Amino acid sequence: MSPSVSPAPSFETPASEAQPSAHPRPIAVLVDREGLGDSLLKLPFLRAVRRAYPDHPVWWIATHQTSMARELAPFMRPLLANVIENAGITTPPLPVIANLRKLPPFEMVFDSRTRGLTVLLARLFLKHRGFYCCLPGYLFSSRRPPGRFSRPRGIAARMLSLAEAAIGGPADWEGGLPVSDAARAFAAATLPDGATYVGLAPGSREPRKNWPRERFAALAERLAASGRTPVVFIGPQETAVRDELRRAAPSAIFPDTTARLELAVAIAERLAAAVANDSGIGHLLAATRTPLVSLFGPTEVARWAPFTRHGIVVSAKDFGGDTMEHIPVDAAFAAVETLLAQDGRPGR
Repeated sequence: MSPSVSPAPSFETPASEAQPSAHPRPIAVLVDREGLGDSLLKLPFLRAVRRAYPDHPVWWIATHQTSMARELAPFMRPLLANVIENAGITTPPLPVIANLRKLPPFEMVFDSRTRGLTVLLARLFLKHRGFYCCLPGYLFSSRRPPGRFSRPRGIAARMLSLAEAAIGGPADWEGGLPVSDAARAFAAATLPDGATYVGLAPGSREPRKNWPRERFAALAERLAASGRTPVVFIGPQETAVRDELRRAAPSAIFPDTTARLELAVAIAERLAAAVANDSGIGHLLAATRTPLVSLFGPTEVARWAPFTRHGIVVSAKDFGGDTMEHIPVDAAFAAVETLLAQDGRPGR
């Protein structure tokens, strides 16, 4: 079933979700504004909740906008029954209380927000049988995760801990992103079998998080000289990066994945490794289980690192600074080599 998306604070239960009392109540997930990376960091939690409670539809309720209703919407069809944006559940308190009371009864509420008053209002005025939130010490939660008294620093691990609190044990969160046969055919034609492909994602929404493009160009050249084929993810506003990388590594491939996000996912599935800034595309690569080198400068690694079992973080702080210019090409190249050796997959 495709998730229904409410672009404005509309709290009427969709006809497809209208349930007699004998039917399972939905589960609510409350979030703040979410870009692509923010949503992807919560995806392991969402998988875990859906697997633990398959009979309960999940409602994703955002205080502002969320990528769950936008870029990620095609991937969310098996997971979300309803997505509400601009829900009006932050401030001021009296309208928030009114909006919370309009929502239906929930089996459980998972609140990812961190402002005490807004979480407390949800705890008090949403109808639920269990409430789980991310405040320090799991304040206001129905119970804590087994054996844990303080919340994890990382966003993904913190959300998973809420699932573990509800489940009462470990959460089953592994998985990839669904891709159509047509997208996989596009990827296979773009990246034929036989080569070792290494992805490069030189962009992000914030210039301060971008490794200098001449460093990406130098890395592309090193990869090509070592017999690997660079595959570059380029956004519509990054033509200068594309031109510089083409000059540095003429063998690089620049797939056109801007039409649909699933094309980027399908390309990622054929990569032996990838290198990305702290960005949405970096989190997308992690979500596809691509071995990933993440480049970090001013942002906090412990909080924002991609959630993956096959990743290496290269941080500017390890080289005496906190700007992306401090990360040397040698460090990024060495991290790629390490991942390729660990993965041991044949060339593609």
